[in-house]
Amino acid sequence: MNPYLRLMRWAGTKRWFPWVGRNVVTRLDTRLSGRDHSLTTFGTGLPMGYLTTTGRKSGTARTVPLLFVESAAGNPVVVGTNWGGAGDPMWVGNLEANPAGRWKASAEVAVTASRVEGADFAEMWAKFVELWPGYESYVARSGRDPKMYELERTY
Repeated sequence: MNPYLRLMRWAGTKRWFPWVGRNVVTRLDTRLSGRDHSLTTFGTGLPMGYLTTTGRKSGTARTVPLLFVESAAGNPVVVGTNWGGAGDPMWVGNLEANPAGRWKASAEVAVTASRVEGADFAEMWAKFVELWPGYESYVARSGRDPKMYELERTY
């Protein structure tokens, strides 16, 4: 494993990292969303995409950078840990209100989100924890099960 990825995965498990992630990394990654690589994933090989949802209250398009894993069908799957915060991230509420969105990992495509639950959740969760061990500490701190969504391309 490359040293930068090892450092990032280690830092992701520390109590201070969610503050850095929420206040620095996410903001920078969002500003760099038009580029091929984000600050977070540059040099790590971590898979990141940008999910655009419609604000459930504002009606405004909102874009967030998210790590993802692939489902058995080859669709991106995202999880709403909110960096270990007490509540769901805003994009989760937006998808609950309107599951239509846009996803950009390479090319931007229209998607429809569907909730991942049960055995499928357990299978995907194992993939997320392998990808980013910090997810386990986020769930332990928050005391809640995160919501997970498969993003299926719409034509």
